[in-house]
Amino acid sequence: MKRRGRTALIVFAISLCTLASPVAGQEAPLVWGLVPNAPPTTYVDAAGKPTGFFIELYSRIMDELGIAYRFQVAPFSELYPLLVEGKIDFFTTLVRNPEREGYFVYPDKAVSAGWSQLFIALDARLESVLDLQHKTIGVVADDRNGDNFRAYVESLALSCQIVEYAGFDELVEAVAGGQIYGGVQSNWFVSAEKRVQPTTIIFAPFSSFPVLSKKSGHTKEFDAIIARYGQLKDDPSSYYYELQRSWLGHERTETAVVPAWLVTGLITLLLTTLAAVIVIRMLTSQLREANSELERKVAARSAMLVKAEKLAALGTLVSGLAHELNSPLQALLLSAESLDDTLDLCGNEGRVQLSPAEEEGLAAIMDRRSADLGQADTQATRKLLKSRLEALGLVASTDLVDRCLDIGILDPDLLAATLVRDASEAMLSAAKAASSRAAFHGVMLDAVSRMNTVIQALRIYSHQDHKGEASAVPLTIQLDAVLALYASRIGSGIKLTRDYADLPFYRCYADQLQQVWMNLVGNAIDAMGDAGVLTVRGRLKESALIVSVEDTGRGIAPELSNSIFEPFFTTKNEGSGTGLGLSIAHEIVRTHRGSLSFESRPGRTVFTVSLPLEGVIKPGDATVAFYG
Repeated sequence: MKRRGRTALIVFAISLCTLASPVAGQEAPLVWGLVPNAPPTTYVDAAGKPTGFFIELYSRIMDELGIAYRFQVAPFSELYPLLVEGKIDFFTTLVRNPEREGYFVYPDKAVSAGWSQLFIALDARLESVLDLQHKTIGVVADDRNGDNFRAYVESLALSCQIVEYAGFDELVEAVAGGQIYGGVQSNWFVSAEKRVQPTTIIFAPFSSFPVLSKKSGHTKEFDAIIARYGQLKDDPSSYYYELQRSWLGHERTETAVVPAWLVTGLITLLLTTLAAVIVIRMLTSQLREANSELERKVAARSAMLVKAEKLAALGTLVSGLAHELNSPLQALLLSAESLDDTLDLCGNEGRVQLSPAEEEGLAAIMDRRSADLGQADTQATRKLLKSRLEALGLVASTDLVDRCLDIGILDPDLLAATLVRDASEAMLSAAKAASSRAAFHGVMLDAVSRMNTVIQALRIYSHQDHKGEASAVPLTIQLDAVLALYASRIGSGIKLTRDYADLPFYRCYADQLQQVWMNLVGNAIDAMGDAGVLTVRGRLKESALIVSVEDTGRGIAPELSNSIFEPFFTTKNEGSGTGLGLSIAHEIVRTHRGSLSFESRPGRTVFTVSLPLEGVIKPGDATVAFYG
């Protein structure tokens, strides 16, 4: 209660303050809506000062441009109607939808991205999404994250009791106090909240934009702000990137408190050398603990993002995998039915009774079979077969041509043609039945092989390093599995070239490195669309192990090269990706002490992964990771 009362006083005080003086001739300052509890982007610190990444960024821009402004501080539920009415001019981050486009002016490009995320109490445990069954989950009333969660659990057929809370603070208190199992909110809120812990259940990625109310009279100022924002983002040395590293490059807290023992320790340090040694040792120990904790958090969040990318990739592959499995299943079904009919025609003994001479003739005919039943009956094939029969000095009657095609003899010699021409009905029926069985058997074997390829690829893709240890991975099999999962997207319009047969086993985190190949191949296919050439190469060189993914797509513009590995950066259309794929791939390769680079021009883009030779496994040196 004390915390909420103090926050209310701070909000009231800031709402009355003008933080920049109006320039000459300007009638009223731009009113800037501020949510006081959304760190690290916008919030009010313990001293009552508005701060955060977007606050510092846009404040500096407006100060540069001489734009007067003042803050209107309130919860989003109170700010939004004021923004619609034009009583508030400017807001830093708002999701775009058709309804809102009627109220607000949006720039062309988004400034931030995020997702909905489930969080639980610090002492709670969550093994998988199935643990949500019959649990009570809280959401904020009239919040899109709650709507996203309802759609998410409904798609998974999970039964959850969903309760609504007036605000995020009330929701966090309910989760931390054990009144409900978990809550849902944007990752920006969850990552900064110390009373609860985030989970790996994330969904519904979104992009946010700065907006101006269409009823505002500050259109020129807004255009100037957006133009300056674009200039700063295009300049790698600008304060935009300095602020980004400061606010988003590591975890921050709202209030920095200096412990009393530290003050005493500093005084003691000045008095005696002994006290100085004690304090230094104590601070060194604390620094080590802090570094260990930071490394743990980085590893945990990296694992969470890898899992999220796996889920996103599987989402795009599901329809293709369904087709890949359904087609061979239908082939098996039809072949089994046709084979059953063929066996019925052969009688109870399983085949037509023939004389010894007919048996010998049948064997000679079947030895000369060159095509599966029914696969060569085209006009061009008939014409070619007729000319070959005539070249043998035989009358190429329609009946003889039909007989050869039914059995599958496309290039007969004189003996085969004569045997087919003179065959009895019993011998001809036996030949047709044998051809049918061979054809259907081939179809069934091919279908089973295709299904086995897809299933093995899925098993490889779903493999996780449960022990958190590196293992020896067959890179050739891993790359084959990734390309098998993308088979339906590659289709007939994209030519696939594989050039990595001699790759060795490599010690790595299997699921992480596999996600690198998934991201690179998926991006290459997206860049080409329905046609092009996809080339995957692998080489063991004297200096490193090299794997490259090349496409013939549109290429990457030179001005985007410095941003390509940044989190949330994407050249795809809105809603087509989270912008995390290359950032995650870059981090995974770096974790393996390697490098990820690229070169691009229109019609040719190559991403190259270079891994150190220390990870190469010689035969018999290590246990291979489970694949199968």
